[in-house]
Amino acid sequence: MPAYGRSRYPRASLLTVMLLPALHAYANDAAPTPADEARTLDQVHVIGQATSYAKTTVSKETLNRQTILSSVNNALNELPGVVVSEADATGSSVWGTQISMRGFVTNRDTQQIGTTIDGLPNGGSGYGGGSLANRYIDTLDLETVEVSQGTADISSRSNEALGGTLNFLTSDPLHEQRVRFVVGGGDNDARKYYARYDTGLLAGHTRAWISASSAEVRDWIDGSGRTSNDHVAAKFITELDRWTLTGYASYNDANEPEYTSVSPASFATNPERDGLVGTLTGIPNLDQNFRSGSRALRENTFGYLRAAFDGGSGFKASVAGYAHRMEGRGDWLPPYLVQARADGVGNPESEYRGGDTVYGGSALGQFYFVNPDGSAAQVRPGCTPRAGFTADYDPACYDAGVQGVQGVQSYRHSHYDNDRAGLTADVEWKQDFGDIDNTVRAGLWVENVDRSVRRDWHRLLNVGTDISFDHVPYWVQFEDRYTVDEQMYYVEDVARFGPFSARVGVKQFFVDQKRERRIGAAENVRSDSKSDPLLSAGATWTLPVEGLELFGGYSQNFAAIPSGVLGETDAQRFARVEPETADNIELGLRISRWPLTGSITLYNIKFDNRIVYLPARLADGIDYLDETDGVYENFGGVESTGVEAALGYGWDNGWRVNGAYTYNRSEYLGSGNAARDAELDIVDGAQVIGQPRHTLVVSADWQGDSWNAGISGRYLGARYLDASNANKLPSATVFNANIGFDLQNLSPRLKGVGASFVVSNLTDRRYLAGVDGSDSAFIGAPRTVGFSVRVDL
Repeated sequence: MPAYGRSRYPRASLLTVMLLPALHAYANDAAPTPADEARTLDQVHVIGQATSYAKTTVSKETLNRQTILSSVNNALNELPGVVVSEADATGSSVWGTQISMRGFVTNRDTQQIGTTIDGLPNGGSGYGGGSLANRYIDTLDLETVEVSQGTADISSRSNEALGGTLNFLTSDPLHEQRVRFVVGGGDNDARKYYARYDTGLLAGHTRAWISASSAEVRDWIDGSGRTSNDHVAAKFITELDRWTLTGYASYNDANEPEYTSVSPASFATNPERDGLVGTLTGIPNLDQNFRSGSRALRENTFGYLRAAFDGGSGFKASVAGYAHRMEGRGDWLPPYLVQARADGVGNPESEYRGGDTVYGGSALGQFYFVNPDGSAAQVRPGCTPRAGFTADYDPACYDAGVQGVQGVQSYRHSHYDNDRAGLTADVEWKQDFGDIDNTVRAGLWVENVDRSVRRDWHRLLNVGTDISFDHVPYWVQFEDRYTVDEQMYYVEDVARFGPFSARVGVKQFFVDQKRERRIGAAENVRSDSKSDPLLSAGATWTLPVEGLELFGGYSQNFAAIPSGVLGETDAQRFARVEPETADNIELGLRISRWPLTGSITLYNIKFDNRIVYLPARLADGIDYLDETDGVYENFGGVESTGVEAALGYGWDNGWRVNGAYTYNRSEYLGSGNAARDAELDIVDGAQVIGQPRHTLVVSADWQGDSWNAGISGRYLGARYLDASNANKLPSATVFNANIGFDLQNLSPRLKGVGASFVVSNLTDRRYLAGVDGSDSAFIGAPRTVGFSVRVDL
């Protein structure tokens, strides 16, 4: 739920309105408290003040409902307007992770919600080359997440923020020395070991921490897939006279077998199985679904240094440099070997013999079984395959008189290499002009990305026994190198006069992208995405009623063409893709009057030139030979109109209740070309696939001297599975619960000893969660229990 009440983080807002376009004064927001100042010095922009756009933060109570193996993304699920779907209770599969907000989505294919780590960009969230926030932050090192729905802060460093931003904040080092150990586990053989050392205050000005963790969990369906995740991170803060220096570094190594989505018909038949299996049969057409062969391996190293200067007299400045390296691989098991070299009919196939690599070129065909001499086996003429097979894939369709005919199979690897580095700079100057308190803000963002994608094919050595493979690929299908140079600037003026504040600003993006084909036959592609100057404006009015504020805002948002789109080999199709844009309008009212907190926001978002990814698997079967895993198209647009409301109340006896309701009507807008809309399956006015109109979250939490407990329930409304809204998933309500205790009150010797117990999907509801393209969705994870024990020294 939103972090309302006595918190040192910004109070929840839910808000924003369109402003007078000709406004000269621009708005900051109410005067910061001392606690707010401590954080604004580090992040420069004043996030603790009242804002003229929707903003909420993840509360401590919500974090208590996360297991120690949970992904940091799951902590967003109790916020108004945000829906997170993960394939299991720990978020162990990026392939199955989706984050939705006001009709916008971030998943493996589409990135429309910006993500930052301590205010710095994550570099994209896509499956092939991007990294979600859980690659940068361990859940136990997460302080909170700031969510700006729709109109984000103008200084936000993301070119994906069409529908707002998610700013994941790492915890600050403690002022006192501490060593913390946490051990936990739970269902599906889950276990995690975590240690953190806080130095306390050193030399009167520096404090730091370093943490390390190692976690494992098996998939909840059949337990055949084992996910591992190792994480190391460190952070320091040095506070000098007028300077604050902050540094953070993290390393994450993840190995994730995947889940896959199912149709409603398959779910009705068996709600506890997806399309992947845990055993090998020796029949390639069946073994392509082996869970451990569908795998994501990722290593992420990220770090930044930030220097913030407070010059007094209203002047502040900040500069930060950051770097990120991602090395990854995505695995699949195609049920054949590709003929990359013409060996001649009846001759042994070089792809089967191994030891030689073909670079580039096109597939000449494929073969599914081989004779004892290594030549491709031929289908028996007139063979009628068994149900579920085609003749090529059915072992019974090969001449039974030939002894030793055996299946062959590939292990297809997609390698991702991503290096990026960037610089941010911000200045802020406050000056009084009579009764007007005026603030001017300005900043720059520069980033360079150099990444590559290579796809190679390997022969499985022991078909039907294991998935060991020949490490010398028999075919390197392609290799591409991408370079991206991006610049962004912003300028904003904020004026406060009496109970009113107003702001107006402008920002602009310049994105130069290039794809160079190193291996394979394809033309090089270049894209220059330059946005128009993007207007942002807003205002707040502190009403005469104590704690009551009216606010509103308008922003123009832009997203450059994702670099992954440049990988599309069809030049004509690529030429049709245009950058995405969105106009956001918000109007809201909020109250912060302890113990009552609440807000209501009306919003309208017009989203044009929507880029949508069409997975190749939506065709008949999986096209493993496709150089991309799908194609990209502009799908006209989307218009989202809705209401977000939140209410919280607390009592002195430790109880607090929170509720958040969202009504979101996100509808497709046609492209104006009826024939093209029909081709792309656009239905003007239909609800957007996977977006519920109604979402309700209610929670009740209690904090005692030694115990804490809580329960939350989320109602997720019906969601459509296709653009015509012909098929939909039913609504679902899922409950989560937690209980924890601290033993320090029982005995001084037990100070720092505590434990927690968390249950996800308390009632074991069977339902379909994240929609995955037409007529397909991921199965919601069943009831999952987790526990942890904490010891502080």
